[in-house]
Amino acid sequence: MTDKETEEIDVDVDVDADASSTEDVPVEEQAELMKVWMNGAFFLLPVQEVEEILKPLKLTPVPMAPDHLMGVSNIRGQIVCIIDPGKVLHLGQKRGEQTENTRFIILRHPRMHLGIWVDEVSELYRVAKSNLPDVDPDSHDFLRGEMNIEGDIFNVLNTQMLFE
Repeated sequence: MTDKETEEIDVDVDVDADASSTEDVPVEEQAELMKVWMNGAFFLLPVQEVEEILKPLKLTPVPMAPDHLMGVSNIRGQIVCIIDPGKVLHLGQKRGEQTENTRFIILRHPRMHLGIWVDEVSELYRVAKSNLPDVDPDSHDFLRGEMNIEGDIFNVLNTQMLFE
C-alpha cells in the first residue's frame, strides 16, 4: 500500500459555522462536532472522537462476520474494521453507493481500530461543551441525544458504543 492511498484529506468544512454561539466561550470549553450524512440522515459526532478521515480504501471481506462489518482494511500497517453504522443503529435506509464524497472515519480508541462508512462529511460546528448532550455511562444507546444547531435538530452519535 502506498502513502498516497492513505493520504489524509482535507474536507471542505466551515469550522466557524456556529461561532456566534461560542464567541464568549474560551476555546478549552468548546467542542467541535462534525456533521455527516449516512444512511439517509445527518448526524453529528464529536471531533475529539475522530482519529482521521480517509477516502475509502479496498476492503477485504471477513467470512462469517456480522452483517454490519463491511470488511477490514490495512491502513499504514494497522488492520482496521470498517462498519456500516446504519446497520448498527438500525436505521431504515441503506447506505449510499460509494461516491467522490464517501469517507471512512477512523475513530479514536486506545486499543481497537474501527472506522465507519459515511456518505459525506459536510460541516464542522463549534459549540459550548456545556451544550453537548451528556453520555449516560449506564446507557447502551448509540445516540447521545439531540442538538439544535442553527434551527436544525441533529442526533449526536455516541461513538464509544460502537466499540462495545
